[in-house]
Amino acid sequence: MTSLLIALALAGPSLHESRTIAHVLPKPDGVSLYVSERFVLGRTFVLLSHSVGADGSVNYSKLTYRMDGTPVQMTQEGNWGGRMNRFTTDYGPKGATQSINEASNRSDLPDRTFRDPTKLWFWKVHPKKGENVVVTGLAQNVVATSRIRFIYEGDETMTLAGRTVEVHRVREEPLSAPGVYTLWWYDRAGMGVKRYHTVGGKDIADELAYWY
Repeated sequence: MTSLLIALALAGPSLHESRTIAHVLPKPDGVSLYVSERFVLGRTFVLLSHSVGADGSVNYSKLTYRMDGTPVQMTQEGNWGGRMNRFTTDYGPKGATQSINEASNRSDLPDRTFRDPTKLWFWKVHPKKGENVVVTGLAQNVVATSRIRFIYEGDETMTLAGRTVEVHRVREEPLSAPGVYTLWWYDRAGMGVKRYHTVGGKDIADELAYWY
């Protein structure tokens, strides 16, 4: 993590945002935090996230995109399933290559297949209320794709971590799982500050704990 931040700093002027949200539903035992950061550097931007579980475990991800939302690389590291895991996907115009621990796979789908314009919402592009986009994703642990519909539903005013702010509500619906959805609320910098997810009768929620 430290080496990445140094490299980003040396690359030149950057725009940096950071938010920390905490797990609130169901109420966890111990610490359960999610730290997200965005660095904008010239023709690319990088999304970093760390999750700190109630058991003290830490998972890490890094996603790099071009400025139109086309993915360049995605990396995920963490300790689950009784072992340390590392998944990396490199995207290119002729396909994507995955490294899954000791194995590797390849998809012939070009990088533009996975372009996600919603990654630019509210900080670079402001969608119209009711706008919806279907995004294709490539799983990091297997060669499989999924599709999610993103819908900008409108704005609300909330008090979060001591500030009263206007937030933008986005609904995410996996096309292969009717009835499952996630609501995200983003601040004016396009950073997630509240999340509600429901699946199989189970509700999960996270809310902003710290602005920086």
